[in-house]
This record gives sequence, C-alpha cells and structure tokens, in this order.
Amino acid sequence: MKGEGVTKSAGRALITGASGGIGRELAKAFAEKGFDVVLLARDLDALNALAREIIATYGVNASVLPADLARFDAAPAIFEALEGEGVIIDVLVNNAGVITEGDFADIGLESQLRLLQINIVALTALTRMFLPAMKRRGKGRVLNVASIGAFMPLPKLATYGAAKAYVLSFTEALAEELRGSGVTITALCPGLTDTSMLRGSKFAEAIPDMWVMSAREAAARGCAACLEGEVVAVPGLANLALTSGSQLLPRALVRAIGGTINVGRWGRLARALLTRARRSASASPSRTRAS
Repeated sequence: MKGEGVTKSAGRALITGASGGIGRELAKAFAEKGFDVVLLARDLDALNALAREIIATYGVNASVLPADLARFDAAPAIFEALEGEGVIIDVLVNNAGVITEGDFADIGLESQLRLLQINIVALTALTRMFLPAMKRRGKGRVLNVASIGAFMPLPKLATYGAAKAYVLSFTEALAEELRGSGVTITALCPGLTDTSMLRGSKFAEAIPDMWVMSAREAAARGCAACLEGEVVAVPGLANLALTSGSQLLPRALVRAIGGTINVGRWGRLARALLTRARRSASASPSRTRAS
C-alpha cells in the first residue's frame, strides 16, 4: 500500500472495485465525508490516479491495494496485508462485481464460476474477516453493493441476478444478527446505472436514457445509507416502486418483469399484466353503475 494525506480522518474505508463505476464514486463519497480510503482493484494505474485525485480534492489519506478478487486466496491476503500494517478498517465496502450476459447454457463454466467467486465468495470472505474486529470495537459499517436484480429473476443474467439475491439476503440476515452490536450492514440496490458494465451490455441500446442514473447518484445514496445504518437502500423512486411491489406480485408476473428489463419482452409483460387484471376483476363482486 502507499498513500498520503493531510487531515484528521473520520475513519478508514476499504472499497473494492474502486477503479471505476460505482466503486470509484463510492471512494470519493466516503472521502468527502472525511474518511481515509483504501482503494482496491486490479488496475494499479487507475487506482493511483484516483488516489491522487482524492488526496488533492478532499485532503484525506488514500492508499492503493491492487488485488484480483477472482483468486480464491485474494481475500485472506488482503486481510493479512492490512492487519500486518496495523490498518483498522472502519467501513468495508464490498462493491467489486462482474457480469455474464446471455443464455446460461451458452456461457462458459469458467466465466460463471469467476462471477460467483467475485460477487459472492470474496464478498462473504471479506465480511467474515473484518466483521469480528468491528464487533469487538463496538462500531463499524459494512456496505454490500447488490442490485434491484436481487428482487427478481433476470433472464439472460441468471447467475448475476442470483448472486445479487444472495448479497441482499446475506446482508439482511447479518443486519438482524448485528442488532445492538454497534455495527451495521447495508445493501445498496441500484438500478440501471451509467457504468462500463452497462455500456458494455448488448441490451443497453434498448434502455431509455431516462431509466439510467449516474454512478455518482447511486454512490451518494449508498454512502449516506451506510453511515445512517439503513439495511436496504434502493436509489431512485422508480426503482423503489419496482422493488417494493415485487414481493407482493405473483411470481409469474415478477419473472415477466425481469424478462422485460433484460430481454425487452414488452409483449409478455403486457399479457401478464392483462391476465392479472382480468383475474382480479373476476374475483371481485360485480357492480352496477348508476346512470
């Protein structure tokens, strides 16, 4: 690690996947709140550039820690490196993630397992390693970046959506375990966000710009929710409406919504909504309208 800063810190935040997208903006959001930051990703050049920007802009310490979370031994090595230098992590931000896109049966097994290693295994391992010390100190924060995809199955993104569902369930379970400990854990569930992951998707061309929020907006909501101890944070009113209602809808309709978002099956969604409306109407007592 290397880095330098000039002001007293509010604590230290470790951000994985900090070289771009939401992770980069989360690093800046926590730095703006006065936290020193440890920036973790594979791209050392991008990390160094971000560290220089954060130091110059916010006057906090910014250290870099290059690592590849696709390696099974990465999380223990990260923990041991920080512990060996006596670095205390007050906020753990598990942001790193990758995506596989297409029919599940057509995507290589290696790509699927790499996704699970980064999106689930590394996140779980880092949380397990840093959480006990937070509990002993009686304070700490964990922020796990999930997705609105955690609330519904995602055709063409099956493994990604399932992994994010794990992150949400894992976070909510730990939130209950940590109640009263002084440590909180938050799941940030952004919707469609302007990142290289979205721009690299072949489905992105069909997505209206009005549905896409900036990485900065998503990160600001996540940082605030984490520091306030919220359990689940869904940025954006449309995303909040979608996720709030998904658990109350029939599973067939939820699957149709997921398919619409990722495959563009608007006709299927319309049919599902029409069927639902007809069933509701037939189950209701008939009414006579007075003229």
